[in-house]
Amino acid sequence: MIDVYFIDVNVTNDVLDALANLLTIPERARANRYRFADDRRRSIVARAATRRFIGRYLNADPATLIFDEEEFGKPVLRGRAVEFNASHSGDLVALAFSTETAVGVDVERRRQLTDTLALARRYFSAEEVSIVERAADHGEAFFAIWTAKEAIVKASGKGIGTGDLHGFTVPFRDPELRPVIDGWSVAAIDPNRDGYYAAVAARDGERRIAARSISAAALL
Repeated sequence: MIDVYFIDVNVTNDVLDALANLLTIPERARANRYRFADDRRRSIVARAATRRFIGRYLNADPATLIFDEEEFGKPVLRGRAVEFNASHSGDLVALAFSTETAVGVDVERRRQLTDTLALARRYFSAEEVSIVERAADHGEAFFAIWTAKEAIVKASGKGIGTGDLHGFTVPFRDPELRPVIDGWSVAAIDPNRDGYYAAVAARDGERRIAARSISAAALL
């Protein structure tokens, strides 16, 4: 099973302060270094939700959880009893969890791109470029493909900057996990919000995906 949560970060300041209390001192300091309030809010919600949900999986105090970083900066739970990944864009934080397989998740709020086709040709495989070119809405096709590709590279722990995005082709808006590259599979997920796109990747393509939308206030 892969659990995916889409969390609305629009909460009152008192709720945000309560969520911040779930974080460690270094995590709060890191959040406070953000220049913009929206970035700080997303950071607090993502980290508080990660601790809260993993605590529930393990029946553990969220404050006692210890996280490490892999070579390219992907955070992992020490001992890896629960695999997780986080993404945020606009008003949403997306979190994926599994006790059975490594995961990666990406969510993107649609935004105006200067040259959608040029970006597709820069980052996508020839087959993916063809999909964008033929689409009635180039932007919609672009973000559907981009989220799937980013979920794959995030699951691998390498990140967009180190991956050869041309080197693999993702399924287009397929809600079922489909194999892509090096044992990784990916599926499109509906964030249940207009203008947002999301995808989740996993090492084990046989797992079922359960997606839910909640408010950050529900974490308290």
